Parts: sequence; C-alpha cells; structure tokens
Amino acid sequence: MAKRRQLWKKSPVSTKAAPLTSDIFMSAGEASGDLEAALLLNAIRELRPGTSCTAIGGERLRAAGASLSEDSSDWASIGPVSAFLKIPKLYVIMRRHDAMLRRNPPRVIVPIDFGAFNLRLIQQMRHSGYRGTIVYYFPPGAWLDSESQARAVAQGAIPLTGFVRQRDFYARLGLRCEYFGHPLVSAIAPRATQETAWPAELHVSGGAGPRIVVFPGSRAEEIDNFGSRLASAAALLAARAQATFVVAAASTPRARQIERIWPRASGGIAPVLVRGAQLEAALRAADVAWTASGTAVLENALREIPQVAFYAITPTQYRIAQKRIPQFVRGPLTLPNLLLGRTIVPELLQDALTPDALASTTLDLLSDDAVRSSQIAGYRELRAALGPPDALARIARFVVDAMDGTPAA
Repeated sequence: MAKRRQLWKKSPVSTKAAPLTSDIFMSAGEASGDLEAALLLNAIRELRPGTSCTAIGGERLRAAGASLSEDSSDWASIGPVSAFLKIPKLYVIMRRHDAMLRRNPPRVIVPIDFGAFNLRLIQQMRHSGYRGTIVYYFPPGAWLDSESQARAVAQGAIPLTGFVRQRDFYARLGLRCEYFGHPLVSAIAPRATQETAWPAELHVSGGAGPRIVVFPGSRAEEIDNFGSRLASAAALLAARAQATFVVAAASTPRARQIERIWPRASGGIAPVLVRGAQLEAALRAADVAWTASGTAVLENALREIPQVAFYAITPTQYRIAQKRIPQFVRGPLTLPNLLLGRTIVPELLQDALTPDALASTTLDLLSDDAVRSSQIAGYRELRAALGPPDALARIARFVVDAMDGTPAA
C-alpha cells in the first residue's frame, strides 16, 4: 500500500490539457458507472435541455452525447495486483484532469463509483484549492462499511448513493449522504411478456430448447477467468436440452475477446454476440440469464428474468480477498441477495463455478415452476426495497440544483 501511494504522489506528469467548456463533468471508470452516468445525463437533459457534458467514460456516455476527455472502457480491473499495474497511467490521467478542471471548471463535477481513481481525483483537486461543487454519485464501498473511506468521500464531495444501507452508514458517522432511491428502478421495467423465439435478426441456430442470455462480465480479466467455463457449460446444455445462447458484449474489446475464447471451449460453436437494442430484444425472449456478479444481476432482476449468478477470480486474488473482504468470499455476493438479506438468485462462486454445476443449476431452475416463481416474487420485493419509481428524476433534479449552486441542504 505504501508503494502504491508513492506512485500516486511522485510520478512525473505533464498537466497540459485542453480547456474544458461544459456545464457538467462526469467521471466513470467502468461499465456500471458508464451506464449510471449515461442515464443521469439523459435525465438531466430532460430537465435542462442543452446541458453540455465532458466525461471520462465509455460507449454509453458517448452515445448519451458526452464529449469524452478519456475513454475508460479498459480501466476496470480485478483485485489489487491488476490495479497496481495501472496506477502510473491513471495517475497521469488524474493529474491532467485535475489541471483541466481547475483551469476551466464546469458548473458541477460528478464522479461515479470507481474510488481507486475518482476519490484520488477529488482529493487532489481539493488539495490544489478547488472549491467548486462535487457530487459523488454512488460512492465506493457500499457494502464494505469503511469509515475512513466514507469520511474521505464526505470531506471532498456531496455523497449521493443509490442504497439505503450506505446512506444509513454515513448517517451513523454523522456524515451527509443524499439518497433518493436507486435510479435503475426508474430506468428498467419488468418485461411485459416473454417472446417465444429469438428475434429473427439475431440468426440464432440450434435446438428448440431453452433460450439463455449470457452476461460474461465487462472486464477483460472476467472473460479470461470464466469465459471458457461459460462456453463449456453452453455446449453441455446444448447437448442435454437443445439450449441456444446469445452472449452480451459490454464493449467492442470484450466482443473480440469472447470471439477468441468461446469457440475453443464450446466445441467450435461461434458465439452470437448482442449489444444495445439487440440485447434488449434478446432479453424479451430469454428463459434464463447467466450473469456475472455486478450491476447486470440487478438489471436482470428488475426485468424479472430468471437467472443464475456466478463469479471467479484467480487463486492469488482469492487468497487476498480471503484476508481483505472475507465476508464476500463465500457469498452472498450479488446485489439482489445482499439487498434482501437472503438468497433469491443462486450463486456459483470460485471453484463452485464449473460447467456441469452451471448446466445443472440452470436445468433445475428451468424445470421447477415453484423455484422460478419464488425468484420472481423476490425480484418484486427487491424493486420495492430500492426506492420510489421516480428516483432517477429526483437525482437529476438534485444535480441540476447543484449546477445552479443551490443543492438541497
């Protein structure tokens, strides 16, 4: 840890940067933050048309109309070992943005999660004398209960969380933390009906068995860690139950990675990759989703799609996790299970994630109406627990007020 701090503080860097001329600056370092930022930007523009935005982000923010000062599509990593290797590059980017934002400040800065970068950015800016408004959207560590991290966030920004638990934790420390509900409740509705076939434009070939959408993760390391296991499980289910599959690609680099891994492990079957509107269409036909632990599990729960969640990291990362976050090593790990305090989505974690286990768990879910009904009932309880249906509009109003210099006290 001492060496990491030294890299952040002492690496040489040029702070030359293009001037910033935007109403709002957003910083999203991974796919989930990119999604939340894009949803928020769209909601802000409904209240304040023409709002300009510069951002660190990925494809969703770009599609929402943000001007990207840095593409963060490949920033996310798993564990301290991988993160350590990216520190010098991210330090240079952080210092460049510190200079840019102080030279020509926006009306409000909104970092989203990704504390490894965003928390350091706001600390650097405050240390350099920046006095503008910063709203930290989805502060990091919602389930880690780290007092030092919470105090660091609250010292540099107005925390704005999507989770009651995190709001209450900050309150117990005597810290401000705004909460209006979780924005995905506003953005994702339950699917109205289930289609009886894949959309024709996807050209999915194979059997007439269950239709499965695979969410293999948004990080390169995630695809490396369990991509081949997912492909092998798909081959098993195709043989056992004539199942067919489509695979959600979080970005163009992840799509290329999946295309390399999937055929080798699935016996030569090329993956049918979907994104955007094609993914939404595929989800309307899905019988089950296989979902890497993360925001995608929550998204599919809000869509009311039966699913099996999974996750695995390398043995080295697992040993570190056993020491640093032992409460999450054996689960529950996924957001629906954490939020409700019980297991509604089956989780296959670490060594339990095998092709046979994933295929068998999926067949159990498909064959038992009571299990599926119980999962859907849990999803509806989850939606109610996540806050009001207009949460996103309330969050957008708060940020617009912050842009105007009048955030609620």
